[in-house]
Amino acid sequence: MSGSSLDGLDLAVCRIRLDAGAENLVPDWEIVAAETDPFPPVWRARLRSAPGLPGRELWRLHADLGHWIGRRAQNFLARHPALSVSLAGSHGHTIFHDPERRFTTQIGDGAAIATTLGLPTVTELRGSDVAVGGQGAPLAPLADKYLFPEYDGFLNLGGIANLSLRRSNGNYVAGDISGCCQILDRLAAREGLPYDAGGALAYGGSPAPAFAHKIAALPFHQLPYPKSLGNAWVRESLWPLLDDHGVPAADLLHTFTRWLAKKIAYDLGFLGADAGEKEVFKSSEKPRRILLTGGGIHNDFLVRQLRATQDADHPDFDFIIPDIVTADFKEAALIALAALLRQHGLPNALSSATGAPRETVNGALFYG
Repeated sequence: MSGSSLDGLDLAVCRIRLDAGAENLVPDWEIVAAETDPFPPVWRARLRSAPGLPGRELWRLHADLGHWIGRRAQNFLARHPALSVSLAGSHGHTIFHDPERRFTTQIGDGAAIATTLGLPTVTELRGSDVAVGGQGAPLAPLADKYLFPEYDGFLNLGGIANLSLRRSNGNYVAGDISGCCQILDRLAAREGLPYDAGGALAYGGSPAPAFAHKIAALPFHQLPYPKSLGNAWVRESLWPLLDDHGVPAADLLHTFTRWLAKKIAYDLGFLGADAGEKEVFKSSEKPRRILLTGGGIHNDFLVRQLRATQDADHPDFDFIIPDIVTADFKEAALIALAALLRQHGLPNALSSATGAPRETVNGALFYG
């Protein structure tokens, strides 16, 4: 898995047992090895430039990235010779995502990965859902349902923040909330930093309410769930509102982080229903358990602001950070599960989360 933050390639070996005839499709699973392989500067630059490339150069990048992913995965497996791997899955790097026009593009040639690894490889995990009219996102509720049934909801604080919440009928309402680490990292870069470690810059900043109002007014933030957005929206719609060098980066970080925490809490508690209306999730005696994952969990200021949205005596949500391996590699495990389901011809996108009219089997399977 490589996310929109461009921090690196998340590599994980997962052991997953399927039981297609059982009520619980995945009786047990585990991550047995995992690491993040940082993107070299040249690859960060190439992937950042990808949306503006002409077709021929974009397709060259697609092939080059597939070969590079294959080599990095091959090196990773060589460090774990005792592990016997039978299948590879790769999400690829998202370049375009426009489900309203029924297309989505993730690059990283699956044939190149399969050839390099000598393993069956599944890629292109969003296309069938988009083709039938779904958002093709989020994919995460697949892992939420089968790998983490003990939680009520999930919040991924990655390059883009997204959520899913289990309804009383067992279905999931899910979608993208807004930009997250992409924005935080861009603002930290103004201070010569790769990211705002621990949220220290944001903590030292001051509120800039005018910016919060402009961010809140973006049309996407008013749309009902399910909904999804792409990196282009973050670059072209959200970032220009914060790209103001007349305001200290710390103030913009402080303002955006506090706004995002409040937006997340609002959306969790007041979600879009199927008909485009809103439904309030009734509070139970116990707070709903929300699993936090993604790079944003390392931003202490963001996590503190998120928890501060709850009534200390009667919280609606309990935000739980799991062990670091689960927190950092949940999405890699998701891709492993999606690839395995594709190999078995089983649906691997939840239509209740993506808005698709029916379940779909997503992915192209290449043989090594």
